[in-house]
Amino acid sequence: MPARNVARPGDLTGRNKAALAKEHAEEIKARENEIALINAQAAAERDDTVHEVVPKDMRPAPAPAAIEVSDAVEVETPMREFRVNTSLENMTFGHGNHFDFEEGVRYKAPKALYDHLDSLGYIWH
Repeated sequence: MPARNVARPGDLTGRNKAALAKEHAEEIKARENEIALINAQAAAERDDTVHEVVPKDMRPAPAPAAIEVSDAVEVETPMREFRVNTSLENMTFGHGNHFDFEEGVRYKAPKALYDHLDSLGYIWH
């Protein structure tokens, strides 16, 4: 037997909801369009933003006392840009490095962190 679409006579809440929906239909439609625009802007902003992730042990060390060096060599940590395929909360990588990753957001992080997430299957390919 198919379900009835007619409200029961004792359903005061349902009748009030239907009456208010008819009364404020134009306002609801305008608000839905406004919310859709806001959501579209937020999604576009999220897609265009790259968040850089730097673990504590990868940050530059504080400047030591003055030492004379003839030729200084700078070594850059290889970085990778990626997206995760699921949200991760309070993920630990190394000592004292806790990260939150949100699904669909672009991140830029050291290759070691990328490789770790990829080995666990969290990188979106």
